[in-house]
Amino acid sequence: MSENIILNLGLAFIFISLAIFAANKLKFSSIPFLILAGMLVGPHAPDIMGVSLALVHRTESIDILSRLGVLLMLFYLGLEFSTGKIAASGASLFKGGTFYVLLNFLRGLVFGWIFFNDWTEAFVVAGITGISSSAIITKLLVDLKRTANPETEFVLGIMVFEDVFLALYLSVLSALLFSGGNMELAQILPAMLLIFAFILAIIMLGRRIGNLLEPRLSVKSTESFVVIIFTLLLLTAVLVETIHIEEVIGALLLGMVIAETIHSKRVIQYITPMRDLFGAVFFFSFGLEIDYRIFEVAVGVALAAVLMTVVGNIITGLIASWLAGYNLRRSFTVAFTVIARGEFAVIVASLAVAGGISEVLPAFAALYVLLLAFISPVLAKNARFFYELYIKLINTFSRPRTQN
Repeated sequence: MSENIILNLGLAFIFISLAIFAANKLKFSSIPFLILAGMLVGPHAPDIMGVSLALVHRTESIDILSRLGVLLMLFYLGLEFSTGKIAASGASLFKGGTFYVLLNFLRGLVFGWIFFNDWTEAFVVAGITGISSSAIITKLLVDLKRTANPETEFVLGIMVFEDVFLALYLSVLSALLFSGGNMELAQILPAMLLIFAFILAIIMLGRRIGNLLEPRLSVKSTESFVVIIFTLLLLTAVLVETIHIEEVIGALLLGMVIAETIHSKRVIQYITPMRDLFGAVFFFSFGLEIDYRIFEVAVGVALAAVLMTVVGNIITGLIASWLAGYNLRRSFTVAFTVIARGEFAVIVASLAVAGGISEVLPAFAALYVLLLAFISPVLAKNARFFYELYIKLINTFSRPRTQN
């Protein structure tokens, strides 16, 4: 049995390596290639001339490495900033972040009603299309070397706001799907306030927490240092999950706290290789769950949703960034970076099916996420090009016309 697990894991890393090699050759983001690789050799792989390509199975070992990958990616992103920086821009961040999350959700709600003509399904579609993928966005920021950019603070803020919103959304969704619509605000509100208070406390007290951690991290042994950091990361993930906060947000907050210490650069040095290794496993693992055979029933609505998301998210991102106090160039960077959707979309669709809602939703969510996995890296990489194109167009149309 153990030999089969090692063989399965070895095959997974072979195809992960091939996907990354192909992406590097084509000078493209590795994210869609890793997802495709998972689809092509996973449990739902196609048969070629009667031979199944299903060579890799979703095992507990792959799941664990996948979860570690997401934690490490968000932890690394937090290390590039600090709670002090986020707290300093609190008012503008709150204004822009709230606008971004609510407008995206409302847009998805309207889209869901138009295409599914049912408010419950519309509510599910709003969750699928309204929440960004923390893992994909973090990977893009790292690949494009933008983690130290000032506007990335706002991207972090969006992730935090989305997590607070998720707590409310999932509570309402569960009530709609599994309790016959019997939901009480008194049951939801305390959990919402607890999550918001916890996140706010970490941001406001981050420097003090960092000061408490700093002397305890002053160990010369590399082995001891890495083990301590890794233990802190895992314990933080466990802690935040007990109060229904996404574990990735816990990892992000821990990174921001450690960024307040003198050890942040040392942590980055040791965490980076693990981030890249396990992060690749996450995207490959995500592909293992996608069954391409169900795409046909959802092609039209998925393409429409992609168009709605790209156009709508750019507009929403630009306005939200402006409200948060960023200039137009940085607003373009934010708007073109936060388009990706990911694992949460598939989870919401699966919950909808379990609650007896349309079985088209998983196919829609999977195809929608896959298409955006190809489109979002291109848009993020070329944010400056679109900004310069916009400026040229504005200058062209605002230039006074000469009269003959």
